[in-house]
Amino acid sequence: MYPEMEPPQPSPPPPFPRVEPTPPDAEQSPPWVPAQPPRFEREPQPAPFAPPFERKVRPPFVPRPVDPVAAVAANATALGLGYMLMRRTRLAAAAMAGTFFLLFALAAEPDNLAWRILFGVWWLLMCLHAWYLTRRSEPHPGTRRRDRILAVTAAALVLLTVIGFRWDAWQMVRGAETAHTEGDCTAAAAALDRFDAGHRIAYGGIDDERAAQLEACALLEQARAEGGAAGAATMAEYLDHPAALWDGAGPERAAMLFLAARVGGDPATTLAPGFEQLTETLDTEPGQADTVRDTVEDLMADLDDDTPACNAVAVDDWIGAQTWEAPELTEPIAAAAAAVPLHLLACARAEATVDDLTGAQDAYQRFVVDYPDHAEFQAATDELYAVDSQIEFLHVQGLLTADEYCQAPAPWRDAPAYSGRSPHPMWVIGLDPDSYGVSESWTSGTVEETEIVVCVDGPKQGRHLETCYYENDLSSYFPHQVSFYTARFDVKVFALRTGEQVDSYTVHFDGDPCPQTLYYNSYGYADFGPPGEIEAEVSDKEVRSVFERLQD
Repeated sequence: MYPEMEPPQPSPPPPFPRVEPTPPDAEQSPPWVPAQPPRFEREPQPAPFAPPFERKVRPPFVPRPVDPVAAVAANATALGLGYMLMRRTRLAAAAMAGTFFLLFALAAEPDNLAWRILFGVWWLLMCLHAWYLTRRSEPHPGTRRRDRILAVTAAALVLLTVIGFRWDAWQMVRGAETAHTEGDCTAAAAALDRFDAGHRIAYGGIDDERAAQLEACALLEQARAEGGAAGAATMAEYLDHPAALWDGAGPERAAMLFLAARVGGDPATTLAPGFEQLTETLDTEPGQADTVRDTVEDLMADLDDDTPACNAVAVDDWIGAQTWEAPELTEPIAAAAAAVPLHLLACARAEATVDDLTGAQDAYQRFVVDYPDHAEFQAATDELYAVDSQIEFLHVQGLLTADEYCQAPAPWRDAPAYSGRSPHPMWVIGLDPDSYGVSESWTSGTVEETEIVVCVDGPKQGRHLETCYYENDLSSYFPHQVSFYTARFDVKVFALRTGEQVDSYTVHFDGDPCPQTLYYNSYGYADFGPPGEIEAEVSDKEVRSVFERLQD
């Protein structure tokens, strides 16, 4: 049997016949040669699910032909515009990045010469590179002309921008110098504050001058804000600064020192350097002579207007001890000489008002001695008397209150006189007159009422009267010897008005010597007998009699 065979599979229908034209130059088959039947070819089918793949090949880069002059001019902007004309975008981006980095460095450190040299080298390399890349280019004449116009215009705009910034920076600094020279540092600082990164890049060399001016102006403004001695010290720093331009700083420093003297500063550290500054200004800045004169005139006027009187006296005393030759100094001082005694008198009165009596006394005494012909002499004399009286009063009041007057008697010129009829109010030291019933009309309640000060030393043991013997139950065979003495009062009297002793006497009271019975006190269980010495007892009436002679 025949082997089993698979039935033949039906073949797919053939595609449409593809007829290719015969090239014209192909040989024509003779007519008798039958034409070959058309061939049916099956086009290859792509694999199922296989994505189509197309390989792209980038055509080679062909730079745009650019005129060398245009390329160099465009790159002279330092922005890589020449590379843009050549359509070299990567080089253009690198050129911009490098330029911006260097510009940032120049803005941050405008005085750094290395950055400026590096920027110049960078700029030159871009120009040379643009020429190198376009040295053999032959652009179309129309394109060449257009590129040159664009490149030169861009370079000119950059150049004009740099020139504009440089001119503005120069104008700014010169204007600030003008204001600074006139002492208006506020306007100078305001002008210099407009200096920005563009100015630093375009004109970095002038930034040092600007910074120095700002530093000097800061010192000047600080000195004015501080004033007084602190402001004068800062002003001295300004004068030593190399960028200091204001020639009126010397007189203003002197005015600050004068202010410090007027508020109580030591003349040796305020007035002395102030006048030294004015003398130096006259030597170095002759044009400031009028300002120097005005400064001294202001000082003398301020002594009258808003200076404490005693501070004015200190200034007058120091100035009076000096000698100068410059009329700008001596003439204003001479013109104000009439105010010197008035300052002294005002100082005395001010001291008296605040109860500085010693200072007032010294000032009044100076005035009376130095200006005996002054119109205020009599008034000053009367006021001096009142001050002296007050000083004496306070002194004797302290002595009396502390019971020390008898050791150091002192006068009070305004005390009531110890004269005329009694009573004569007395201040008693040594005993309490109230304890003995002394009349209130004889004693004084205040210092102002006191005529005399009575110093009493007693009662104490006086002269010997008698010696007697006493016995008791325990001493029948050995009697006790007892001596009797008078009660003694020593009295000294001082007139308070003069502080002089006006009387001195001693009073003895005998009492009852050797009584029949002697009473005494004993302590404990043992009786050792009476004391060996006994003073006479005195009554209140006897004590009052001690003062009777003072009231006659």
